[in-house]
This record gives sequence, C-alpha cells and structure tokens, in this order.
Amino acid sequence: MTNIHRILVIGSMLIAACGMSLPLAAQVAVSGNINGAVTDSSGAGIAGATVTATGSALMSPRTVRTQSDGSFLIDRLPVGTYEVRAEMAGFKALVQNNVALSAGFTATLNLKVEVGDITQSVTVESASPLIDVTSAQNTTAFNTSLLENIPSGRDVWSTAAQIPGATSSTFDVGGSRMYQQSSMAIHGSKPGEFVYSFNGLKLNWPGGNGGATAFYIDHDAQEEFQVVTDAAPAEVSVGGLYTNMITKSGSNTWHGLGAMYYLTSALQSQTRLPTFNGGPVNVGLPFAMARDATANTGGAIIKDRWWVFGAWRYYVVRQNVLAIRTKAGTPTFDNNHQTDLTVRQDFRINDKHRASLIYMWNEQNRFYRRSTAYSFVDDSAAQRQIEPAYIAQGQWTGFLTPNLSFEVRGGYMHLHFPLAYEPGVKPTDLAYADSGLSTLTGAALNNYLNIATATRTAGNLAYFKGGLAGSHNIKLGYDYDHSRKDDNYNINGDVVVFKVNGAASRVDVYATPVAARSVLNEYAFYAQDTWTLNRRLTLSLGGRYEGYKTFNPEQSSPASATFASVFTTRSYARSADLASWNTIVPRIGLSWDPMGNSKSVVHFGYSRFMLTEGTRLAEALNGNNLSGRSYRWVDANNDGVPQPGEYFTTANFTGGFGGIVTRVNADLKRPYSDQINVGYERQVMGDVRVGASYFYRTTKRQISRVNAAAPASAYTPVSRTNPLNNQPITIFNLAPANVGKIDYLIDNTNALDDNIYQGVELTAMKRMSKRWQLLTGLTIQRSSGTVGNALADDFNNPNKDINRTDGRLDQDSTYIFKAAGTYQAPWGITLSPNFQYYTGYPLQPTNTFSGLNQNTESVALLPRGGIRLDNVRNFSLRLSRPTKFREGRIGMEPIIDLLNLGNANPVLARVTSFGANYLKPSDLLNPFVARVALRLTF
Repeated sequence: MTNIHRILVIGSMLIAACGMSLPLAAQVAVSGNINGAVTDSSGAGIAGATVTATGSALMSPRTVRTQSDGSFLIDRLPVGTYEVRAEMAGFKALVQNNVALSAGFTATLNLKVEVGDITQSVTVESASPLIDVTSAQNTTAFNTSLLENIPSGRDVWSTAAQIPGATSSTFDVGGSRMYQQSSMAIHGSKPGEFVYSFNGLKLNWPGGNGGATAFYIDHDAQEEFQVVTDAAPAEVSVGGLYTNMITKSGSNTWHGLGAMYYLTSALQSQTRLPTFNGGPVNVGLPFAMARDATANTGGAIIKDRWWVFGAWRYYVVRQNVLAIRTKAGTPTFDNNHQTDLTVRQDFRINDKHRASLIYMWNEQNRFYRRSTAYSFVDDSAAQRQIEPAYIAQGQWTGFLTPNLSFEVRGGYMHLHFPLAYEPGVKPTDLAYADSGLSTLTGAALNNYLNIATATRTAGNLAYFKGGLAGSHNIKLGYDYDHSRKDDNYNINGDVVVFKVNGAASRVDVYATPVAARSVLNEYAFYAQDTWTLNRRLTLSLGGRYEGYKTFNPEQSSPASATFASVFTTRSYARSADLASWNTIVPRIGLSWDPMGNSKSVVHFGYSRFMLTEGTRLAEALNGNNLSGRSYRWVDANNDGVPQPGEYFTTANFTGGFGGIVTRVNADLKRPYSDQINVGYERQVMGDVRVGASYFYRTTKRQISRVNAAAPASAYTPVSRTNPLNNQPITIFNLAPANVGKIDYLIDNTNALDDNIYQGVELTAMKRMSKRWQLLTGLTIQRSSGTVGNALADDFNNPNKDINRTDGRLDQDSTYIFKAAGTYQAPWGITLSPNFQYYTGYPLQPTNTFSGLNQNTESVALLPRGGIRLDNVRNFSLRLSRPTKFREGRIGMEPIIDLLNLGNANPVLARVTSFGANYLKPSDLLNPFVARVALRLTF
C-alpha cells in the first residue's frame, strides 16, 4: 500500500472512530457515480477486470479496474445516460445499457460475468437502478423532462415547491410570483435554511441569515435541478433545501431550443373575490399579460475537445393590483422584467483533465416592488428595483489515477440591488405606516441601495479502495467564502410616521444618509468515507469542521441633515469579530440493501446542521447602519401630519433602535438543528420507486435579544380587554424610570429550545419510461414550540410572552399532498398534470394596546395556529403535441397550459392586527388562466 493510500484510509478510520459520520454516496455534486462489483457465477469478486463507462455527456470514455474483492467505482460522471462494459480475460464481456445518472446519484451495478471468450458479449437490458442503496440522503432531481413538461412557474421556487413536504411562503400560478423569491422549508427546517448552489458551488446572497439569493436563473438553461433535503453530505451544513442548479453544456452534436410562452387577461377567469364585512374585497394580482421568450444552443467547436453552450431568456409579467386603485377607480399595475444570459465552455485538456468556464448574467426589474411588512401598499409607497447581477465560475476536474481524483471550483457573484423611491415621490413626501390597517402610503420606508459580493472556492480529493473489510469511497475537501454587503440608505425628512387604525402613534427619526458595510468569512474542512461492508450494508462516515467570522470594517457617515443635534458625524474603526464560531458537525448514515439487488433499501440518518448565517449579526451591531430613535406622537392639531413640536421632545422619547443601542454576548454560540430520518424505499412495477419515511428535528441555541435596560421586574401588570372575546387580558406597563432606556443584548435564547418537528412521508417516483413519469408524495407533520421573532424580539418584555408557547411554528402545514407527472397519450398527445394541496398556514392575531408608559405594545391574542389561512388546492394541466421533422432532427411542440384549472381562489394572507381591517384578506391564489406556448428543438 502506498503512503497516500495509508494516509487516506487511516484518516477515514479515525473519522469513523470519532463518530463523525455522514452519507456520501449521493453527493451534492454536478456529477454522479457508478459503483458495484464484477463477480463470477458463484458470486466471488473478480480482481483486475476493466469496467468502462461511455455516453454522450462524456468527451472520452472512463475506465477503471476492479479491486481485490471485485469492487469498482467510476466517479465524477456528468449527468446523462451511460453504457457500462465489464471485461476480463476468460469471461464474456458484459454490457449494461441505459444507466441513467442524476447529480449526486450513485448507481450500484452487480455485474455477473460468464466464462467464455472475451470477444463474446452479453448485453443486459434491465431497468437502470432507481435507488441509491449506499445513502440515507433524501434527494430529488428534476431532469430536463420534468423541468420542461410540468406546468408551473418556471423558476427555482416553483420547481422546489413540487418536492414532497416542501412548503413555500408564496403560491404560484404559471409564473405569477416568479419575480420574487420565496421563503421555503422542509421537514422542520427553519425558513431561510436554503442554499443556492450553481454548478456545485454555493453562491448565496450574504445578507440577513444568508439563506437568500441574488440571482434569478434561466429555467431552460438548466440540465438538471437537484435538491437535497435531508441528511445532506459533508460538503454542506444546511439542513433545509440545498438546490444545485447544473447548467447545460454542449456536446459533439449541435442542439438547441427556442420557445415562447404567452398569456393574457383574455385567457383568464374572473377573480372570485373574497368577502369581508359583508362585501367583496378587491384583492389579488391577476395577470394583465405575461410573455416568456427563451433560446439556447450548444455544440462542439472541436469534437471531443471543446464544447460550448449559450442561452438567453426574457420574461415580462404585468399584473393588476386589485387592492390599489387609480384616481379613475381602476386597478393599478405591477410591472416586472427579467433578462438572463448564460455562456458555458467545456474543455478536455487530455484524457485525465477537463475544465469548465461559466458566465451568467441576470437583470431583475421590478417597477413597483411593495414592502411585505404591510398588506396594502400604494403605488407611491412602492420601490423601483433595477437589479443587475452576474456570476462567473470555473471548475477543474482531474484524475491522478483511475481511483484517485480531484476537483477544484471557484466562483464570484456580484449584485447591484437598488430599492429606490418611485419617480414621482418628492423629497418632502413622508412614509405613513399604519400597523392596525396594515397600510403604507405617501412614500416608501426608505431609499436603499445594496451592493453585495461573494467569492467562494472549494476543492476535494476522492479516493476509492476495495478489499479492506469492504470497499471505501473516501473524500477530503475544503470550502472558503469571503462575502461583503454594503447598505446605503436615505429617508425623506429622516422620519417615518406610524399610526394605529388611523390614530397617531409614533414617529421614528433616522440617522441618514448612511453607507454601511459588513463582512463575513466562512471556511470548512470535511472528510467522509462511504464504507460498503458486504455489498449490502453501507456505513456513511464523515464530519465537517466549520469556521465563521463576521465583522464591520472601518466606515463613517455624515451628520443627519434634519436631526444633527442627536445624529452627528459618525466614524467607526474596524470592529472586533462580532461572532467567531468554530464547530465540528458529526453525522451518521446507514443503508442496508436487504435483497442485494439494488432494488430496495432501509436507511437511517442522524444529522447535525449548523443554521445558515449571513451578515445579520454584523448589520444589527453596526452603529453606522440604519439606526434611530422613537418618539411618541401626539397629534395636537389633528391634521394627521407630525410637526417636530408634536413628537421631537424629551418627554416623548421612548427609545432607540439599531446598532447604536445593540451589543452581543461575547460567548454567543452558533444555532444548530438535530435531525433523525428513517425510511424504506423499494423499486416496484419495473421502474417505480416507492418509499415511506419518518422525520424528527429540533433546533437549539436560536438567537434572539433582550432589552437589558428594562428587565422583566420593571414591568407591572395591568388589566385590559381582549377585543377578540371582550374578556379581561393582563398586559404589562413599563416603569417610568425605564422608559426610553434601550440596551439590546443579542444572545442565545434557551426558551426557544422548546420546539419539535415530527413528520411521516409517503412517496412514489418514476423516471420517464414506458410513456409516463411521476413525482408524488403525502406528508403528515406537526411543528410546534415557543414562538420567537429573532432580532426583533425582547425576551425581557413579558408582553411578548403572552400566548408565546405551544404555537405552530413557521410554515406548519398539517397535510401536504403533491402529484406531478407526464403521460404520453395516444395520437401523440402529451398530458402533464400538477396538483398540490396544503393545509392552511397558521396565523396569530395581535392587538396594539396604547396608553402605556412605553407608548404602545403589540400583544398576541391567541397562540400561533389558533386560526389558520384557507387550505390551498392548485391543479394545473398541460396538453401538448410534440412532432418530429427531418428524421427526428427537428421538433415542434405546441403547448396549452391550463393553470389553476379548478379556479380555486383560497385566501393566502390576512391582516392579523386587530382593528377595522382585522382578518381582511390581503392576498389570494391567482385565478384560472390558460398559457399558450410553442417550443422548437433541434
């Protein structure tokens, strides 16, 4: 055994001994694997046999030799379909066709060869393996067939929403929401536990908790859209949805696509308006028009040496905003544009090395982007978003020996993201926000520009060795990211005005303009070994060491133009590291193939995930970021307009907010979640895969805050009336001596440890074969515990504790059922249904009580989930007629999508603050609409 062999094997055993284990075989990668064993008729392994994989996705064949026990691994194979050939002197060659690989999938083949002449061959036409029997990981891969055929929005979130168990903050009808990203969760993950990986490299937007994206992809430029949801491998720490978007490449044969999707209000049903207080409510965003044009092509500049691919997309959507009316009484419009450009080049340096260069450009334009904090936002209070972004990537893959390979990736993401005042807004126009009516009028809350960058590199070394008490697939790797986020604000008059049900409440004054900057650095080292002991039992052993640091560099901002007496020129030196975490993530995976034929698997996984973290801590602690003071507003002249004398006095001061009054516990720990999943999968009816799984999760060390200057002892109980039932309710008044004193301390909050998720899921999946494909699942679940509000909370304030416990958490939907598929019917007709059902999300009604020393308090009137939104049903159907010309080289497919075919209009959002608009619907599912399309391929 060579030195490098000893180092890798001993390293993997040490990891296993430390209990750091993890499923590897179904890697989060842009490629797949083929493994297994070559055996004789007695089942004994054959050493030294050659196993070769060939396919159109490869520039040259890949060949390996079997180990001493007959085991083999062909790794890092691009997504595609392969022919696998096993050869050994004295035996007939064995050929297995149509081995389909998706990203991260390992196809296990049991190649039994017969004695005979090597020039003779036996061809196996059995179905391609459907189940990865070496992994406890849950992965859903959307190949081009699913991406192109299922009727839905053509974006990341509409696609991910088709995964069993996944929940989304928005519900799309044919692209009605594809201009705005959604917050998604699955199997108890926290919303925002989301990774956007482009060609295997995470390039998230660094702001907030780090779980958002700065880039909107071209749907038709993707070869595959892979989503890992549970028991994720050591390459990632996220425990929610890890999306891996793999760009199409060229090939030796030129191919291409041109398509246009179109719909208009003439093809749309009338919105069935909900009722409120006995009358219909103008609410919803029905289409006025949507147009989606796309074109791409790829091929070889030099056959088997240099492939290229290019794509372009332009999407326009115009919607009616029924809740906001023009002076003529007609609905106002919401206009959005999206443009994408993608260029990819692949190079075969030689038989052992290949490289890829990828560039993607996106411009996301929203001309009336409305704040999600308020249900009803006037045109003048919206913001204009003209947002360009781009990603540049490179990847190098090399094979040092047939069983020792490496991969290095690098990428850079750049975002220019303005949320500007609307053109008609004057410098004297102020923002008026009413928390009771959930309205925003006058002007937007601020004029904002975000510039963000992320620079990430990653690399790994993989080694395969058989004959050591089984076979070992060992992987060592690293991941490093440097991200920066710049926040620039100015606010008209340096004030935002707040009302409650039309009555004067408070005025917040701000220290603007500001130009703030926050930085984060992430790094990780990981190791893992997928150890197959006896061709049936696989232990996945691995671990991840993660480092995270965030800080604010040197920066300054000028004095406030309006309130220079309290907000003078501010200068800040580079901060210390505001969070510096180093953690070890242990995991365990076990997979058992009970029949030894790769057609069933029992799997168990224990996984610990560190919660995704962006620059939110640095932003919250940055004194140069958006900060200010709150003042009680007494509208003495009842004109509804605040004059400085009505609020800007010492007596009216109620406290500050932002980084100027916020600090962090130096011993702050990183939050994490523990998950257990147990399941069984089986291949039935030839090529259908069915499964049953149980999931458990709990999240610990969540971060929140307290106002250390106002302890719980400073509050005294007072009795008020609960407006829901007119019964007494006890709330709490702050002592006068503590009013206006703010010292926010960010810390881990033990009370939030009280949370449990449990779910059971039944699934059935089928790749396209024999004229049909299927993706379906039923999830029964419950997520409950103590409700928190992250960095907007105060666990010292007993008013926040009212109805806080035993709530339904996040996007808790009790029953979720999904079914999507394709059927190639007679006469060349293709039918593709897509049905989704969700139990309505939980709500929590609140009331703002006034007349307190601290001015007002918002209090929960019921536990979260005491009332729920409507259940959501959404059924869509595609009808198409693909036709081939010129001996199949050219295809044409006219398409009709019948979206929300039942014209269901469930209410998707309601005003939860008690007052004149309490429970008023503020959003509902878009009505039925027909979308027509034409696709041309060659």
